Amino acid sequence: MAKPYATRSALRTPPPDLKERLIAATEKLLASQGLGCVSTRDIAKEANVAEGALYHHFGDKAELILSVVLQQVGDFPEVLQSLPLRIGENTVQKNLETVLESAFAFHHRIAPLVCSLFADQELLAKVRGMMNERSMGPGRSVFAISAYLRAEQQLGRVSMSAVPETVAELMLAVTFNRAMQDHFFLGGAEGDSKARRKLREAARALMVGLQPAEGDERGAPKGSKK
Repeated sequence: MAKPYATRSALRTPPPDLKERLIAATEKLLASQGLGCVSTRDIAKEANVAEGALYHHFGDKAELILSVVLQQVGDFPEVLQSLPLRIGENTVQKNLETVLESAFAFHHRIAPLVCSLFADQELLAKVRGMMNERSMGPGRSVFAISAYLRAEQQLGRVSMSAVPETVAELMLAVTFNRAMQDHFFLGGAEGDSKARRKLREAARALMVGLQPAEGDERGAPKGSKK
């Protein structure tokens, strides 16, 4: 029995990995040439597909850029989601170090892309609008970190005078600044060991203000680590 002719839409159906190929091609070109020199035609050529295939998966360049950013988050969301499990465990400083290291890795990957967006204000506005619509951005990270710190305050492991939201914002500022310095002054070549040492120093500095003063503890369980 003869096989029925494939429909036109079926013939145009892209392979299942095409979206990943386009994202990978975009990452490669952005890293080697920068956002200002990369067009959708360049991306399609790098992925070895027709330019029209790009718009099958992404409405425009802004949506593609946002997908690249999401591809770079690494384990940062998981680290933030695991913070409730760390309440009262290990030391506060150690837990903050874990968050700082994961945030730094994320910021180090996206810093060049984020900065290059300022060279294209129209594209920046589109990406910003999409992020706002999807409730994306540092606000979610600040919320998760500050919720963790408030819980530690109730255990007496963090000073009640500390402002969790401010501490969370400082942590993200430290990691992004560290990433920017590395890219700008060292070309992204700062070693992992040096970066970790700097982040541990940042955690220690934060603990100076977070350490509860005598009589500041609230319900700290016996034997809890501070």
